[in-house]
Amino acid sequence: MMASEIAEYLKRKAISVDGIIPLAGDGSARKFYRLLQKNRSFILIYPQPGEFGLKEARSYIKIGKFLKRNGLPVPEIYDYDEESGFILLEDLGDTRLEDLPKNKRYEFFPQAFKILAKLKEIKPSFPKESVLDTLFYDENLIWEKEALYFKTSFVEGYLGLKDEEIESLLRALWEKAKRYVDFSSLLHRDFQSRNLMVKDNSLWIIDFQGMRIGPTAYDLASFLIDPYQGLTCEEISFWLGDFQRKYPGLISEEAFYALALFRNLQALGAFAKLSREGKPWFAYYIPPALKSLKELLKRFSPEGELLNQKLELALPH
Repeated sequence: MMASEIAEYLKRKAISVDGIIPLAGDGSARKFYRLLQKNRSFILIYPQPGEFGLKEARSYIKIGKFLKRNGLPVPEIYDYDEESGFILLEDLGDTRLEDLPKNKRYEFFPQAFKILAKLKEIKPSFPKESVLDTLFYDENLIWEKEALYFKTSFVEGYLGLKDEEIESLLRALWEKAKRYVDFSSLLHRDFQSRNLMVKDNSLWIIDFQGMRIGPTAYDLASFLIDPYQGLTCEEISFWLGDFQRKYPGLISEEAFYALALFRNLQALGAFAKLSREGKPWFAYYIPPALKSLKELLKRFSPEGELLNQKLELALPH
């Protein structure tokens, strides 16, 4: 069915190709294909099934065009088919930031920081009608999508730990962290090394269709505690300081670590869920994400230490 739909789309758009190569996906239900012509190639995004897939495609188009207009490095959109949700894009190649050696990766950190500062700058002109979910990534959503998600998917679903005290500890941690939730920036919400492509010695943003308004510190936290990168505590501290020197007053240390803690909870919930849903390779990233969480929890005594103790007892030894 998928092949016939792609053939029909290409015929309708009068696009001739020499070959179609399926590309490996990641956590998304969308499908990606490289369309080959003699001297160039394109990327075709096949939406996930149902009305949500079509809505996601519309958000991708509106937000992608907005970012491009404002000078952000996103792929060129060549075609969008409203009926099918197919999107034809510039091919950014296969090199993600994650794929580079650590020292080489560091060369692109200033570009990543510049992107985050630019997202805050252009927030006032964000087309609010383009959002895929809610306009604001607010306190209730962070509690639900980060803390409770961690509890149900990782603590209960992965560790098999049923402990009523877990939620109260998370709630106490949240009471400390939520003072740093603001609505001062555009939020990618998955700003990590697998969503940053490297082409022509430049960083390019992908997977931006879930963009909304939220805390400035969240995306930087996502980037620096990214388990795919595996930065040490010392490296995270160094690069946070570098960001603060380049963009003074934009993100405080307190806000960074508060949002990093809850982003880390979300990552563990996601890795646990995806590894149970037929993508077992995500389990590989649970140990580094758990190590990062333990270091972050040390900053939030006494609740963080108590949660650390409970997790340690539940982990296989």
